[in-house]
Order: sequence, then structure tokens, then C-alpha cells
Amino acid sequence: MPLVAAQVTKFDCGGYSIGIGISHSVFDGISAFDFLRAWASQCQAPISTSQIYKPVHERGTLLVDKDSSTATNSVNPTAIDHLYQLIRQAAPDHPNQETNTLVLRTFHLSSAMIENLRKKFWGEKRDKFSCSSFELLAAHLWKVRTKVLGVERERKVCLQFAVDTRKRMVPPLPKGFSGNAFVLASLVSTAGELEERSYEYIIDQIKEAKNSINHHYVDAYIKALRGPPQVATLPPLPELTLISDWTRAPFHRVDFLGEAAAYASPLLPPIPQVAYFMQNPDDCRAMDVRIGLLPRVQAAFSHQFINII
Repeated sequence: MPLVAAQVTKFDCGGYSIGIGISHSVFDGISAFDFLRAWASQCQAPISTSQIYKPVHERGTLLVDKDSSTATNSVNPTAIDHLYQLIRQAAPDHPNQETNTLVLRTFHLSSAMIENLRKKFWGEKRDKFSCSSFELLAAHLWKVRTKVLGVERERKVCLQFAVDTRKRMVPPLPKGFSGNAFVLASLVSTAGELEERSYEYIIDQIKEAKNSINHHYVDAYIKALRGPPQVATLPPLPELTLISDWTRAPFHRVDFLGEAAAYASPLLPPIPQVAYFMQNPDDCRAMDVRIGLLPRVQAAFSHQFINII
């Protein structure tokens, strides 16, 4: 499999599409976005190089803190620990492992819908409780997905989301770093506790998990990944909700030939159940959520996630 593959398709109407596949061992989302912008800059006349950073391909010395061995030993990479908790929970006596082909769906949440969701749970108090649209929709997605999947109340469920570590490292990674600079933040609960807890409580936990990511966490995370695998294969984990935030990498704004794209979206992600949060091309305050769903829960998910707002 090539590390990078691209295909340009021109349509009879004069429009075109660009498809690109990149190994995650080479680029993360931010690096892929920078790569596409650099490529697009070469297709413009005159060539524009504003905000195009020279790629930095160095890895080891930038990502490994040589002075943090003691601190690393005391830091627990919670995302990996929580993942193994779910794997141990998925024992043979719980054969609830559906392997149906997931259906990829994209849900559009306008800025008005996001504001309505704030009003629904905080009313007039919403000005006193600050949270980002990502934090609000992450909490909403976790609760809704767990509910429609019918996870048993006593079983552990986990929310994990990618955090960019470029500015969290000491020293920060240089602009143009072209590699993987993401780790997963994680929080865990039982399905019953998740259903009963308020949005405010869950959002506070999301903030706490995000703020726990520092260079010591990254070192411990890398060390854990380099260790021997504790399982041969990863079983299906319906209790795991994964989110990848693309809102800071608006691929639709990459202007090949001086024109922004009508739309940009992951077509076939390596893990179909991952939810991608993306900017909407027509409303920068809106969000598109693309996620893989089991056919049996599509209607219920759509109703709980969108229609009740």
C-alpha cells in the first residue's frame, strides 16, 4: 500500500474532484491539511505561499522528552488504559459483537441547532456555563450513541477524542511539523451513569480530559504504544465512542486553481464508527458530523441526535 495516493477526476460539466489517501503513519489530519495547501499553492498563478510552512519531517528528538523518564513513569495514559478495560469487558461470555456493515451517514447541525441544544439544557443559565460547540456535541453524541445501541447499564462505556499536541509539547513542535502529533484523551463511565449524568457534568469531564494532555502524557502514551501488544486482535467495541475533530482543518477551503471546494469529507475511514466533526462550507459556526452506524440504529440515532433539538 502506498504511503500517499491521489486521484483527480474531471467531470463533463467542468468541475473536478480530488481524492487522496494517506497512511496515518505519515500524516495526521493537520499535516494532511498543510500538505494539501502546499500542493494547491503550486497550482495557482501567481503562486501564493502565505501560511504555507516548510515541512518538518523530524520525529524522534521532537516527540521524545529525554528528561521526563521519572515523570513518565508516574503518568498513566488513560486512553490506552480505558481501551484495555473495554477489551477485558468484551469477554467470550458477552458475545454482543455485531459485525454488520456500518452505514456512513453525515448529519448537518446548523449554528441555530447548536444554539437550540444549549438552550434545551441550560435555558437562561447558558451564559453562565461556557463550553465549545465541540464539547457540547461530543457530550450529546456520546449519550445518544450509547443509548440507541442499547448498552447494558452496568457495562463500561468510553468516550475518546483526538487532541493536537503541537502546542502542548515542551518545547512546542515547530510550525510545519508533518507527522502524527495527536493522542487520544479519554473518559469512562458505566452506561447507566452516563444516562443519568447531566450535560454540564459530562462537559466538565471532557474539559478535564483535554486539559490533562501535556508532554508527560504524550511520552507515556508513546511508551505504551511501543510496548508489546496485550491482545492479538481488537474485538468490536460498541461501548467505545471515538471522535476526530476536523474543524481546525477545513479541507473545503483548500483552493486548487484559486477556487475553494464545494465540499470535503472522509469517504471510507479506516475505523468506520469514528465520528468526524467538520466545518460546514456554508456556515463556519455550523458542524457536519459523519459517522458509521449499524443499520438497525440509524432511525433512532437520527431522531435522538437531530430531531429532538
